[in-house]
Amino acid sequence: MSKPASEKGVVYETNQLEVTTDFMTFNPTLNEYYMGVFNKITTTLLDKFNYQRIQYLNEHIQIWKSSINVDDVEGMKLLSVLSILRDLLTQEWRILKNTEQPELMLAPPVLLRGDDKAYLRQQLQHERNAQFKLESIKSFIIRMEKKRKYQGKELNILDLVGDSSLLSSTIMKIKESVKQEERVRLAASEIKPYIQLVDNSSCSYTGYKLMDIWRYFRYTWSIPYKSTPGRNVFYLIRDAAQPYHPVMGIAALGNCVLQLTNRDNYIGWTLDSIKNALKKKVKTEVFEETLPGQLGLKRHVEKTTELESDREHQARIQLESEKTIQLLLRFLDEAINDITPINLLTADEVENPSPRCIERLKEVAESLKELQLNNKRTAGEINWNAEACTPLFTKKRAIELAKLLEAKLIIRNMLETEQDSLGALKKLLSIDKGKSISIALQANRKCKIGSNLMEIIVCGAIPPYNEVLAGKLVSILMCSPVVVKEYNNRYSEQVSEIASRMKGEKVVRDSQLAFLGTTSLYHMGSSQYNRIKIPVGDGKSLEYKKLGETEGFGSVFFAQETTRFISTMLQLIDGGRKINNVFGEGTSPRLRLIRSGLSALGISSENYLKHHTRRIVYGVSLASNTSEFLKGEAKDLDYFLPLDGNEEKYTGQLIDFWRERWFLNRIETVDIIERLSAFKKASMLLSNFL
Repeated sequence: MSKPASEKGVVYETNQLEVTTDFMTFNPTLNEYYMGVFNKITTTLLDKFNYQRIQYLNEHIQIWKSSINVDDVEGMKLLSVLSILRDLLTQEWRILKNTEQPELMLAPPVLLRGDDKAYLRQQLQHERNAQFKLESIKSFIIRMEKKRKYQGKELNILDLVGDSSLLSSTIMKIKESVKQEERVRLAASEIKPYIQLVDNSSCSYTGYKLMDIWRYFRYTWSIPYKSTPGRNVFYLIRDAAQPYHPVMGIAALGNCVLQLTNRDNYIGWTLDSIKNALKKKVKTEVFEETLPGQLGLKRHVEKTTELESDREHQARIQLESEKTIQLLLRFLDEAINDITPINLLTADEVENPSPRCIERLKEVAESLKELQLNNKRTAGEINWNAEACTPLFTKKRAIELAKLLEAKLIIRNMLETEQDSLGALKKLLSIDKGKSISIALQANRKCKIGSNLMEIIVCGAIPPYNEVLAGKLVSILMCSPVVVKEYNNRYSEQVSEIASRMKGEKVVRDSQLAFLGTTSLYHMGSSQYNRIKIPVGDGKSLEYKKLGETEGFGSVFFAQETTRFISTMLQLIDGGRKINNVFGEGTSPRLRLIRSGLSALGISSENYLKHHTRRIVYGVSLASNTSEFLKGEAKDLDYFLPLDGNEEKYTGQLIDFWRERWFLNRIETVDIIERLSAFKKASMLLSNFL
């Protein structure tokens, strides 16, 4: 098994100085024969220069791939572990050999301050460029770049790339104007952004399918493009001022991750948020103080002012506790009612749960654990009740009902034994790390996370418009009432497939879009989301708020070939597929697959799935009562920009804000003409990478 390395008694073979404290063993579980093969390959590997190692591993992967039978589980383990090692070295993980054991040792890449962006782009491009070797993607690129006739004109994809010379002329004309009013007028007439929903239709100016346009420009980015399951909405941002309306930027919304601490704390979905609500309200100010003496030394001083008296505090938290307890019980009841107890519990057991029936549910779930292999997507009309009774969903229902009923029982009992709601809430927060409260909060979050929250999964500018901060424009437009209304309309009647299978009947979730989340790709340097704050009247603003930082887990750095080897290996080990990309199995199937594969190989997923890339977490509340709505305290949203039939007008105002706040300032602060002159359309061709 993988474990942190210890320097004591360890001799490291390396031709360069290394910091050894962050090295971890990479010692896969293979049979004697294949372990010998692995050791022989890695021993030779260490004698090679870094740039030779990846090629060497690729050669041996191909050699063993051609000689190992697909039903040889130990052979598939070897192919999996060699591919994993290849992918890690591609990301510049460091490698050493402990000669005393002997065992292989790896450490994450050393990131130098300020170099994060360049490093991350380089590493992400490995997998992106690997995608271009797939025949389906190569043929797509060739087709998009091939000249074609449309409405009597010969076109290709570069006609959808902005003309930097036209953009330069526009900017020079604006810069010649002295009066701000004239500059604003010229900017509005010479650069005309609009947002276009990507559907199955074709572009009326070029004839290309809108989705093909979006996909082509998405491939120009460094991060690999992979389709995501669940809800997806795609957008193009285009410039009506230039011929063919070139693409200024692209964007997409997708489902949020289920758990993100910074976001959940901000919304009020965590134990910490409840604990903080019980604290006395204070205001903390930080200021600089000059110390006595002639040196002029200064120090930072914090000043804390109480905003409520002890009496006011006690009265407030008493009311807060009563409200919180009632909300928690409501969340549990609603979640229980959304699960059919068929073949599991009687109606009386649901209403009055006992420890014995909860234990029985856990036993049922455990007994079905091994019966969820090779799950298939249901074809044709779906019988929700029959789906609820499949092994997969019977197990899920048993697990969920056991959790929910146990939490409800604990909260009920606590209310009976404590004198008031405040005492009960404090006790519940302390018992078993607040587990019962967490279960209730999660029940509410599950209802909201897939319907009322979305993640901005793609958002950015397409050159040459990146030079005029079109990334800011794209970010702003994703919060526009046009986007919100389209989302609400699209999903207002969509059946929730997992919820329907859990309930045994059709379920349609409320789909009012309340909140957008996103993360920066890079931690260092300026982010396109920084300082976006749009006044919307009454002292309120539509704002990208920094909620914190995250350093999480991801699978983007692992090649598709690696995923295929791991999938085959796990099927042989399990006697079938446990991860089938079907509703109900769980989120992030690729991540779960690689995590399971590492575990089967005796390698710590905690060590090797952590991407060691800090990212900034942002959130945008789309309504003045977003927090109350998501916490279950309000039923309807009070949008900052109302959905009253004037969505296009309000969206136009957002574009005007971008022109004045970002575009006009940008053209005065950098060598914009030189930058645009240096841009060449041909640099955008993906065939450059084939």
